[in-house]
Amino acid sequence: MSGNGVNQELTIKWQKVVCSDCHTRLVRITIGYHIGHGAHRNIQMLRARQFVAVVLLAIAIALHNPPAVAQSLSPTGLPEWDSTNQVLFFSRSAPGSVVRAYVDSHQRGADIDIFKDFPGLQEAYADSITAGPDGSTLIYATLEFGNRNVRQLILTYDPSGQLVKSWDPAPQYIEAIAYSKDDDAVFVLGGRDLPPGPYAHNYPLLIEYSRDGRALKTMAPASLLRDREYALNSSGQNGQPVLKVTKDRIYFYAPKNHEVVMCDRDGTALAYRNFSDSIEKISTEDGYHLIQTHQMDFAENGDLVAELLLWNDGNNTSLMEVVRLSVNTGEAVSVHKASNSGRLWFVGMKKGDQYLYLESGQNLYIQSAAGQEPQPATHPIM
Repeated sequence: MSGNGVNQELTIKWQKVVCSDCHTRLVRITIGYHIGHGAHRNIQMLRARQFVAVVLLAIAIALHNPPAVAQSLSPTGLPEWDSTNQVLFFSRSAPGSVVRAYVDSHQRGADIDIFKDFPGLQEAYADSITAGPDGSTLIYATLEFGNRNVRQLILTYDPSGQLVKSWDPAPQYIEAIAYSKDDDAVFVLGGRDLPPGPYAHNYPLLIEYSRDGRALKTMAPASLLRDREYALNSSGQNGQPVLKVTKDRIYFYAPKNHEVVMCDRDGTALAYRNFSDSIEKISTEDGYHLIQTHQMDFAENGDLVAELLLWNDGNNTSLMEVVRLSVNTGEAVSVHKASNSGRLWFVGMKKGDQYLYLESGQNLYIQSAAGQEPQPATHPIM
């Protein structure tokens, strides 16, 4: 999709969801764009985590806060965890909202107001955010100006919240971005809409860019995944694509078939795992079934960690379960369960193999890999 303001036909899809308060609701989950030359691209405007965050917020409000005092944040929207750089972002799409970042309970840089930089902007979706060099922030944003005028850009903001650069990644479709200080480079996960030809079905899914948008390296051909580039398509039930870059490895998750790929820093695939059967098995225990996949992240050893929203039709109860899926064996192990509540939302994995949670959308909790219950984060957790 080009970032040149080309008009595109807009299609809104709705999904019927039974929430934990036993009411049926219609929730907007995706918006499809039909590009001028006839190609089709589904863009997840309200990500799976956003829907579940709204559901869980309603649940959490009805619950009392625990007596322990945890590190407290002042969120400006829904959470976005930058696992590569260990930074927690918050964002909303409406005018007047800002992007705010935290390292532990300390705000990182100034608030970012995307709307002030684009006159006529009606909505701004921060689809993927990563902490850049020298305190900067890179945001892959979908910008809606009305009259079907949609642009998709990577925006770079300095620590004071000033826009210093924007660049158009087209024709690559971006699902996730991650800045790596080890390479001083931006890694971009996504497919590409190509006309028929020898490369149309094996386009690299991972591209390494310089910080100013110059392509440096292509990696991870689409043939690694069962449905090639379409395997990255998001869904409420399967979650959204995830990208994590470490000093030695690159991990990404393709939601359509619950696939995980581990690569070296040159993009050579080292491991592949399909978790469909494991997720199906653990989510259907005790009469439950999977409604929604909330947040997902990678542990330090490449295991996939996911928070699942489950529902039991027999007794009309919900269950939030965090599961860890081994990239080596495919085995799924339960890490944390919250029956008929959702006050702790899984955010991501901290260094030291710790699980990070938010309570009531603003209080930080941590859980060690040893498996004990999450505890209030009352000291720095880096």
